[in-house]
Amino acid sequence: MADPKSYQEILQEQKMIEELLDLPNTDDEEKQELVMLWRDLKSREAYKFDAIIGVIKECDNCIHQFTKEMDELRGTVDYWKSKRQNVINIIKAAYETQLISAKPTGLKYQATIKNVLPKVKDNFDKWSEAERQKFGIKKTIVVETIRDGDVIKKREDIYADKEELRQVLMDNPSVAPNEAQLVRRVSLSYGYRKRLQKGV
Repeated sequence: MADPKSYQEILQEQKMIEELLDLPNTDDEEKQELVMLWRDLKSREAYKFDAIIGVIKECDNCIHQFTKEMDELRGTVDYWKSKRQNVINIIKAAYETQLISAKPTGLKYQATIKNVLPKVKDNFDKWSEAERQKFGIKKTIVVETIRDGDVIKKREDIYADKEELRQVLMDNPSVAPNEAQLVRRVSLSYGYRKRLQKGV
């Protein structure tokens, strides 16, 4: 049997259960179940406590099962993403080697391949100091206290200015760092073939 409680303790208990029930994404049916579990706990009966732990165990099992299924689904999604990208890369490579035109067309589908801004491969670690000074950008991270501005930590990193480097490689590659280069990129869009309407 539960110990007798004062009126104040009962009010405090009521407030506690109300706070527990005031949870996001909890519907009325679930709230009623939680109230019943609360009452079962108050009864201090062993078989009711076992039933409550049984609910937790059921949740554990469901979490484990659904997590396993999600992992399997993620693996499946990754497989199809990889396969999709590989096929797209094959089409792009065929265009870049002039095996197909920029607008390949089948009986059902058609595609459009376009040149886009080339990717910058900077090979920054192989640059000379002079090249770093000319085409590098500095990023400084400072951690300091608010009360007195004391610097706790400071770090400086130097990177290639890829936007400027891309423009230089396109316009005047002879002045760019020796190890920097542009990698050609193309985009692919695809869809159902547009049927040509016959003229009247």
